[in-house]
Amino acid sequence: MRVPAVTLASASLQQLSSSSAASTLVSLSAVLMLVLSFACLGSKLFNRYVAYYGAQSIVLSFAAAVVAVRFHSAELWALAALTLVLKGIAIPVATRQLLLERLDLRRDVALSTGLSTSLIVGALLTTFAYLAIGDDTLPHGLLAAAVVPLSLAVVLLGALSMVVRRHAVAQLIGWLITENGVFLGAITLAATFPFIVEAGIFLDLVAAVLIMVVFVSGITRRLAQATATELRELRG
Repeated sequence: MRVPAVTLASASLQQLSSSSAASTLVSLSAVLMLVLSFACLGSKLFNRYVAYYGAQSIVLSFAAAVVAVRFHSAELWALAALTLVLKGIAIPVATRQLLLERLDLRRDVALSTGLSTSLIVGALLTTFAYLAIGDDTLPHGLLAAAVVPLSLAVVLLGALSMVVRRHAVAQLIGWLITENGVFLGAITLAATFPFIVEAGIFLDLVAAVLIMVVFVSGITRRLAQATATELRELRG
């Protein structure tokens, strides 16, 4: 009876070690995504906006791959690959070529607040995310419970970027960062959801982004100097 008991204990320790390593990697990925959100919030250069978003998406694909390994899920592997190819490579390259180069966008000067104020508000929103989501509000058995408030913080920072930036392209990047935060929380809270649900939501969001990119790329160079306020005035 001792041999099966020793074998069971060894298997349990191995599973616990694997879970701990995966939890650490996903948590570190979430922290890096939060840092990249702050970097985007504190920058005025369009090239850096796109670069930070691309880097954040690559980190997100790594986190999805870690979750896929932990749960032995081929569906999550597919989502990780789609995230890397579409969000980490295709969208940043298309945005750079179709928008930044065509419209000659360099520096974003259409800000509703200063960068220091934006960063302070971002820090307050991050604190709010940690206070709003406590351990008692989360379901038991999560791979990395610390990721949930981090994902909410990324969502809030992306939304803040959309508020403080008045240029349409900068607001688009903020929307993409918000979507990254939602996806990070989804793979943490719902790693066992059916693939068709996850992939359907993911591809719908990607399709919406690509439509927005194509639409904005067809506007004349005057968009480079236009703000969201000016665009809203055109409706009248």
